[in-house]
Amino acid sequence: MLTLAVLLTRILTDLRTAVARHTTRDPARIPVMVLAWARIGRTAARFCALFARWQAGTLPRPRPSRAGTPRPSRPKPAFPAGRAWLAAATDHHVRGHASQLAHLLAQPAMAEFLTAAPQAGRLLRPLCHMLGIPLPPPLQRPPRPTRPRPPRPRPAPAPETTPPPTPDRPLPRYVRAAVRAWRKKPL
Repeated sequence: MLTLAVLLTRILTDLRTAVARHTTRDPARIPVMVLAWARIGRTAARFCALFARWQAGTLPRPRPSRAGTPRPSRPKPAFPAGRAWLAAATDHHVRGHASQLAHLLAQPAMAEFLTAAPQAGRLLRPLCHMLGIPLPPPLQRPPRPTRPRPPRPRPAPAPETTPPPTPDRPLPRYVRAAVRAWRKKPL
């Protein structure tokens, strides 16, 4: 019987082959496709290692979430940021392998593994994002805890920009005439 790791490895190997074929057709996208090809290979290898540890019962404890904590900035690969960018940039063969991966992720045995090993989410979520696969419930992240926001500081009232006229300096004649005309006006 084929294990989940073997099935996933076969799908990802075929996916890498399809990405490599497309890379030779579009030379402008070679750097991005090589990065995607390498990431797919690393994902397959890391998933197999994690699955083997799960089967042996030596699965490490999941690390606590670092959501909301600042991280040191590291240079990241220049992947496009949009959802399903790899599926959109390649031909129908990549979409076919994405469909096979979505079908494998929907299997009950995979859901059991993903709930037992939440570390697999860090491997599979970026792959699902690149291919446009909706995340199954075990891969979805829990909602972030909401922190109360500090109250906004109220802006201080703006100081008056024009000082009132001083008694040592009378108003100009045209201003005094305008004030007199306004006072004579019937209401």
